[in-house]
Amino acid sequence: MGEIRQSLSGLDYFKKMIAGELSPPPMLALLGMRLVEADEGRVVFTATVEEPHYNGMGVAHGGFAATLLDSALGCCINTLMPPGRRFTTLELKVNLTRPLTHEVGLLRCEAKVVHLGSRTATSEGRIIDRHGKLYAHGTTTCIVVEAPRGPLEP
Repeated sequence: MGEIRQSLSGLDYFKKMIAGELSPPPMLALLGMRLVEADEGRVVFTATVEEPHYNGMGVAHGGFAATLLDSALGCCINTLMPPGRRFTTLELKVNLTRPLTHEVGLLRCEAKVVHLGSRTATSEGRIIDRHGKLYAHGTTTCIVVEAPRGPLEP
């Protein structure tokens, strides 16, 4: 997967993933998340809370929303990356505004780039239900780095 990503821009990579030409990363499959839209500086993921996501209080663990946001926030930045460039999260800020349960139904996590510099980038995103009700929102700061090469390449 790393070699293919290194040869494609971030946007091209995501477009191929959405079209089913490339498999999504295992983390997305594990948590039932799906990338459904990708444009320059913007992505949309969908997911539905399932019982394995629940904590001991009977609602989705906050890490579920944080992971959904982290994925979207980073990927929207990656849509602007040329071949051979990647990023890593420096900071993630998440605000949980309502509990997430299976009854909420399909969630949309929309994220867009706020700033893209030569070394850092920021983005913001929201998790909403089909009616537009807000469940969580967040921001990230990422550092842009050259893609790794050699034996560390996945």
